[in-house]
Amino acid sequence: MLLTPGTTLTPPLGHVVLPGEVDLASAPGLRSVVARAIGAGCTTVVLDLEAVTFMDCTGLSSLLASRDEADASGVHLSLRAVPAGVTRLLELTGTAARLSA
Repeated sequence: MLLTPGTTLTPPLGHVVLPGEVDLASAPGLRSVVARAIGAGCTTVVLDLEAVTFMDCTGLSSLLASRDEADASGVHLSLRAVPAGVTRLLELTGTAARLSA
């Protein structure tokens, strides 16, 4: 995933704007940009999902792995503007609580 417009990694805050589809093609980039934010010294990383139109299980897996990496690094990771379709995915998979603030 290339850094999308609106993404800023300016410590202490990393604001990551996710693209329309978070799937097999873009999910590895999600983990990469979160790792970059952590490596840059961001202590808070906000994943902005406002533009997300689709997320598959690979995208969900990347969200969960990013949460684990943030937790292990002492970084607060949160989701912003979660669309209804993604909220439903989180609820159906029982992962909503794990990804909430």
